[in-house]
Amino acid sequence: MIVGFFDCTFLFATFLPMISIFSRGGALRFAAFFLMLVALSVSCGSSEDGQGTSFGARFLESQNTSLEAPGYASDPRIVLSGTVGTSYTVTVTEGGSWCWTSRNTHATSRSGSLVTTADVVYLYLAENDSGAARTATVRVAFDGGLEFDLTLSQPEYSIPAVMDHPWAELPAYKSIDNCTYVTHYAPISSTQPKARNFTICYDRSKRIALWVAYPIHACYMQGQYDRIDAWAFDPEIPEADQADLRSGSYRGGGVRGHQCMSNHRYVPYSTLLNEQTFYSTNIMPQESAFNGGSWLMMENTASAMGRSCADTLYMVTGNYGVRSWSTDRSGTKVAMPEYCWKVLLRTKNGNTRKRIDEIHDASELIAIGFWAENSSASADGLAEYTTSVAEIEQKTGYKFFPMLDEAIATDVKAQHNPTAWGITE
Repeated sequence: MIVGFFDCTFLFATFLPMISIFSRGGALRFAAFFLMLVALSVSCGSSEDGQGTSFGARFLESQNTSLEAPGYASDPRIVLSGTVGTSYTVTVTEGGSWCWTSRNTHATSRSGSLVTTADVVYLYLAENDSGAARTATVRVAFDGGLEFDLTLSQPEYSIPAVMDHPWAELPAYKSIDNCTYVTHYAPISSTQPKARNFTICYDRSKRIALWVAYPIHACYMQGQYDRIDAWAFDPEIPEADQADLRSGSYRGGGVRGHQCMSNHRYVPYSTLLNEQTFYSTNIMPQESAFNGGSWLMMENTASAMGRSCADTLYMVTGNYGVRSWSTDRSGTKVAMPEYCWKVLLRTKNGNTRKRIDEIHDASELIAIGFWAENSSASADGLAEYTTSVAEIEQKTGYKFFPMLDEAIATDVKAQHNPTAWGITE
């Protein structure tokens, strides 16, 4: 068995050691493999650029033959490399009780032929509720006897289902004391009766969300905006862990500031989309002048950029530190943030129709961050509060947009070009 990639330039250098590897497969299997070696060596010798076709199998996420998959809904992907038309079989040889090649049938094997020189095969995982770490082995066998083993591991815990989705706006999961993750869904049309609205990381001790992540797209903003003002408790969080904002704003300082903006969420099909933005878990105390000044400018920038393209704009908005403590009208304490921030990511041309993880050129994406003090001193202006996503990662400790190709993530997150977002001095 060969693990890793097979390059024809090393065929004859590795030929003799491979004889013993195939001894258990018998003479016929070795003869077939020998013929493949010859064929590949001929291909190498006759190729115009001196390079032959390499066969291999690796995980797209790790670019290696091993992968740690902490969740279960992220669908790890195997990249199969080889000559177009070559038949292959992918088999889960160990771990077939929780790792499958089909989500619906829980099959542990699938066969096919390479359509391109780098085909992708998906794996599907079950949630790990066993209380112990576990490992699966996946064998890729190409026609001719060439085989590769890949190892997939799951730790003893699984990422909460709320955080384990291929949604580009979600930060990387991290366990935070006193925090609960919740995603709210709402209908936006008859064909989309359960669209994601926003996801929160809610700090029950501070009674505010540390961050709220959501997509911005024209499908969430249809027709005439009608603010609902449906102030309410979040039904997914115990009321005792929330501020009561139903009868008015905070008494101990600050106004009710949205994280997922109300005017980013309105459709004629249902009012629920907008109503959910008035859950107390989506609200934080903000200085009035800041809320109606620079913060509003940030929100309007996101609105304009989200409407201007067919591709989705991905945003995370949040806060950092505790400036002081406010209260709701019943006297329940609520943390007033010291700083408020946003990070945004979208495609540059706005019409690629690509998922973020399908883009491998940093120049095709634009990203920006906003960081401002939650005070009246930050009431005016916008350009001075712009920064990079990387800078906000450093300040907060979160990892944003983990679906980005790791080869370009650093360059994308380092961007700080306000003019690309229509922001001038």
